[in-house]
Amino acid sequence: MAAQLPDKILLNGRSQQLYSNPLEHYWLQPEKKRPLFYPLPNCRRGYVATWEVIGNQFHLKEIDGNHEKTEMFFRKATARYSIDDIFPKARGRLVKASWFSGKLRVPQGKMTAYDEDYSSRFERDTIISVEKGNIIKIVTLDYTRRALIINTQV
Repeated sequence: MAAQLPDKILLNGRSQQLYSNPLEHYWLQPEKKRPLFYPLPNCRRGYVATWEVIGNQFHLKEIDGNHEKTEMFFRKATARYSIDDIFPKARGRLVKASWFSGKLRVPQGKMTAYDEDYSSRFERDTIISVEKGNIIKIVTLDYTRRALIINTQV
């Protein structure tokens, strides 16, 4: 099995890897149906979502994934999904992730132990606690110094 492509998150003006998949929680809601994304060897879920922390809110910025669609005469073609396909009311704007409550993992520094899934270890992990799309707390676990750093800007 190949390592999986992580989602991305814009945090403090920097694009970083997100070792969590909060969009999967959206499709756990009873009235929501998960689109049929094309799975890839390095991305079984079939998409990469880009997220952004703005103030104390967690937003979905972009979805990059493909699906199969039927064209004239039942010919199959590959089409791209965008945020507007999943959230038509977004009209290209950010979508607050109000469906998501949980913890987000943003690895920092050099990788210290490799795993094919999101279990790889890094020098530091930033953990973002989210409740219905609102940022509750941000902490950094520094494994090199064995320290917990609490972000006070939330």
